[in-house]
Amino acid sequence: MAGASLVHIDYWDVGQADCSVLHFSDGEIILIDTGRMKSPLVDWLQDRPRTIHSIILTHNDADHAGALCSLVGVQESRIRSIFMLLDRAKDDPKFQKLFRCARAAEKRGSFKIQTASADTVIWASPDDKTFLRIVHPTFSELIEASSPNAASALVVLEHGGKILAIWPGDLELKKIVGLTSCDNLDILLGPHHGGPSDLKKSSVDLPASLKPKRAFMSVGTFNLYSHPRPLYVKALGKRGCVVRCSELTVRCDADKVQLREPVFSGAGALGLRANCTGVPCRGTFRVYFNEGTLVPDEFETEHTERIFKLAKPLCLRGSASAAK
Repeated sequence: MAGASLVHIDYWDVGQADCSVLHFSDGEIILIDTGRMKSPLVDWLQDRPRTIHSIILTHNDADHAGALCSLVGVQESRIRSIFMLLDRAKDDPKFQKLFRCARAAEKRGSFKIQTASADTVIWASPDDKTFLRIVHPTFSELIEASSPNAASALVVLEHGGKILAIWPGDLELKKIVGLTSCDNLDILLGPHHGGPSDLKKSSVDLPASLKPKRAFMSVGTFNLYSHPRPLYVKALGKRGCVVRCSELTVRCDADKVQLREPVFSGAGALGLRANCTGVPCRGTFRVYFNEGTLVPDEFETEHTERIFKLAKPLCLRGSASAAK
């Protein structure tokens, strides 16, 4: 990884879950969350094995970390580091199941498990202008967190002092903007699949500094949480943010969902494994790192044209600029 530069980032369609893959010029990758147990990422890596520089788990819920044991099982010798949090009681059965599989491989000398703590630099570009780093939580914030969501690791990609992308796990919006500069941010993931936990049901008063150019909602077609929340999507759109979802829900087009008719299969277009449980809207979304900015892939225009044909596209209910 030393001397390698960032090439592109894939925001995977893994249903009601999160998984992002950062690709570098030397062929290595960094994973931010893994998706659920049956994440398509696992089969893709079996087909196309490569060195995994790091796996960063924003927190240990199944939708973010569920595929970890499967990845360790088939990619153990190719993983260098795992960053995770003790975000719940250490004897919690779900945490123990997740930790034990990674710990067994660590004992065999395969990789090191480290705490995903603030001020950890995961990767730096050869010119020291671009960084992937963790900015939350500190040790004290982890201990004092009221829930695993509140303890979520906050990961940022920055270039020249400007934050380009944020992976906030399930943190509240107010916490995200309190820790980072979100004005003119290239892309924001979620948070919490488009349903931030501090989002009011009747109205949305977004923090003034939250002005991302784009937001990607990793959302499952058949999720039971009404994600993404219409008020949140609309509020982002009014600020000129282009909102896109990995999968289609009945709120946008019930007929297409019933027929299981994709709007656009991003995974297939990019030659990646598709998620088998939902109906793709954007599917997997790729952004290229180009001269200090993140640029959408070549399928952006085609997908946008198809969105206009949906019955009631949620992502277009904000301002006109959200459709551009």
